[in-house]
Amino acid sequence: MIENVKLEEAQGDILSLVIQLPGESVPLAQALGRVIHNDLYATNDLPVCAQSAVDGYAVPVSGKEACFRYLVKESLLPGQMPGFGIGPGESTGVVTGGPLPAGAGAVIPCESVKCDGEHISFRGAISLGDNIKSQGEDFCKGDLLARGGDIVNPGTVGVLAAFGMNEVVVSRVPRVAILGLGKEVVPCSVAPLPGQIRDCNGPLLAAFAQRDGAFVTAMETAGAKSPSNVKSLLENMLWQADMVLTTGGTASGVCDQAMNMVRQTGARLLFWGVRIKPGSHSGAAIYENKVIISLSGNPAACAAGYHLLAAPVLRALQGLGPYPKRLSAVCKNSFPKKGGPRRFVQGILSCSRSGLEVTIVPGQKSSMLRGLLNNGNVLIDLPAGHRPVEAGAKVQVILLNPCAHWEQ
Repeated sequence: MIENVKLEEAQGDILSLVIQLPGESVPLAQALGRVIHNDLYATNDLPVCAQSAVDGYAVPVSGKEACFRYLVKESLLPGQMPGFGIGPGESTGVVTGGPLPAGAGAVIPCESVKCDGEHISFRGAISLGDNIKSQGEDFCKGDLLARGGDIVNPGTVGVLAAFGMNEVVVSRVPRVAILGLGKEVVPCSVAPLPGQIRDCNGPLLAAFAQRDGAFVTAMETAGAKSPSNVKSLLENMLWQADMVLTTGGTASGVCDQAMNMVRQTGARLLFWGVRIKPGSHSGAAIYENKVIISLSGNPAACAAGYHLLAAPVLRALQGLGPYPKRLSAVCKNSFPKKGGPRRFVQGILSCSRSGLEVTIVPGQKSSMLRGLLNNGNVLIDLPAGHRPVEAGAKVQVILLNPCAHWEQ
C-alpha cells in the first residue's frame, strides 16, 4: 500500500483494475440515459428508396423540356407504391415521404401547378433532384449509428427506432453500496440523541451515484455495531455491489476504523491518503474485482472524494471515458486562501457573452454542507502552493457531470 499519493496516481491505481461491466439487452423505450455497449450500424439505406420531400407531382427532368404540361398518369395516396413509370410529358401525384415512380427526376410542389383535367401545367425552373430525398440520403447501409460508450439520448432513440431496433445492448448498471462509519452516526430518519449526528453523507453519495447511472443496493450506518458485525456488513455489501463506498473513519485517530475494517475483509489496499484538500483522508482497496473507496466523514470532503475517485470508476464500469472534461474559465469572485496542498473549490460554471465564467460558492470548509446546496457543477483545480484567487483570474475547472446545467 502507498500512502499520501498524488491524485493522478490514486486515480490510475484504481482504474487500472476496473473492468467494464457486461452488456445487457433492454427495450429501446427503456434505454434513455444508458450507455451503449457495442458499436451499432445501419442495417439498410435510409430512405430505402427515393422519396418525395413534398406533396406534389413527380416529373422527369432531361434538361430539354420544351413545355411544362404533364399528363397525370396516377395519384398516389400515403402507403401506395407507384404502378407506372413516367416518361417525357408524364407525371405522378405523390405525397411527402412517398416513393417515386421510375423516371422521376424532380417533384413540383402541388401549390406550384395548375390543374386542368388529367393534366397539370407549371411555369418555372425545374432542376434535377428538386424536392427529392434520395436513397440513402440520411444513412447508407453500414454507416455507424452509435459508438460503444455513447449515452443514449432522445435522438439516438429516434434513429435506432427508424432501423427497427426495438432492443439495444447497453452496459449493465453499476451496483453501489454505501456504509457510514462512526459510532455517533445514526440514519437520517432517526432523531439523534445528545452526541449523535444524522447521516447526510450516505444520502448524498447515493444521489451522486444515481445521477451517474448507478443503482444503490444498500445504504447503511455501522453505528455501535461490533467490529465483527461491521465486517460482516461490509462483506455482504461486497457480495451485492460492484463498488462499495465507506464514509467516515478514514483519518489516523484512535477511533478511526475504515482501514482496519477494509483489511479484515481480505481486500488489498491500494493507497491511503491523497495529496488534495478537501478529501485528503481517502483510501481505496480491491476485493476480487470489487472496488472499495473510503471517503472522509466531512460532507464537502466526502463530495470531493466522490467526484475525483468514485465517479471515474462508475464511468469506467459503464464503458465511458473515466476522466471528466477540463475547461478554462474566468473566476467572477475571489478566494482568499493560499498555499497548502492542491485544492479543489466548489463552483458554478456559466456561459456569458465574454466566455466561460465560474463563481466560487460560499461554504468551502470540509465540514460544511452549505456549498453543496448551490447546484455547483464544477470543481476549481488550484495547484499546490497556489496564491489567493482574485476576481478576473483564469482558472482550470473540472466538470462534475456531463449533463451539468449551465446558467445562461
